[in-house]
Amino acid sequence: MRKTSLSFFIWLLISWVVGAQNDQPTPLLGPKDSLLLSVEGGKKFIHHPIKAKQTLFSISRYYQIGLEELFDNNPSFRNDPTLKAGTRIKIPVPNKAIKRYKSSSFVASKNTPIYYVVQPGDNLFQISKRYFEMPVDSVLKRNKLKSNSLKPGQRLLMGWMGIEGIHADWRSAQTSPESEALKGHYQEEKKNRKEISGQGVCFWPKDSKEKGSLYALHREASMGTIIQVNNPMNNRIVYAKVIGRIPSGYERNVEVVLSPEAALKLGARDPRFFVKTKYLK
Repeated sequence: MRKTSLSFFIWLLISWVVGAQNDQPTPLLGPKDSLLLSVEGGKKFIHHPIKAKQTLFSISRYYQIGLEELFDNNPSFRNDPTLKAGTRIKIPVPNKAIKRYKSSSFVASKNTPIYYVVQPGDNLFQISKRYFEMPVDSVLKRNKLKSNSLKPGQRLLMGWMGIEGIHADWRSAQTSPESEALKGHYQEEKKNRKEISGQGVCFWPKDSKEKGSLYALHREASMGTIIQVNNPMNNRIVYAKVIGRIPSGYERNVEVVLSPEAALKLGARDPRFFVKTKYLK
């Protein structure tokens, strides 16, 4: 890791106050917006409409997705991370986030409609049954279709997503080449070293635009070693490289400070949350 990135990260952490407010991400969508949906390789992707002042970090928080995964699905942002209002960004969406029907508690003003974009070769049975597990008649009625005929590019209303965004526990744990490499290194080193367990508060700079890798600050773990951090609320685990000590001024119950990328892989929504840790000595 370059020295400038390390210095910036530590400076950013010191500038933050551990007792940061427990605010929720500001809704990025409203009922008058629309999400387009596509299916690729059996996976569903929504195409989020970018608005002014939105950032990759605010979008990653809203959809509970790591920045690295955003880059994987939108490779052009690696060279130019500038977001242009009016364009769309591709994001994988868990089935649980899609409301296929209006329940008794459904409030239109708190939901954004989701439209499936018909592709060449699609048919109504495939879309209804295989992609959304819905009766064909329900899709016909909802979209006021007079026949089963479809045209490429046609938009079908298939459901809604709450304007509050995606909850962390709706996503399965995501892995990345870096995460797998750190995990492998930890497991190999574990054969010859003693494993130390701990628990306490994890802190991360929630509003940071830092796009760094998986790294951490800890009080005891040796510099350059790997630490395992577990979020018991969803049982997600992330492995991060220890790059420094927790600065003075932090409460003693702060067990570890994580980079934004590492925290998001744990499904973090608040700047402080409980974790369990393991490191090698």
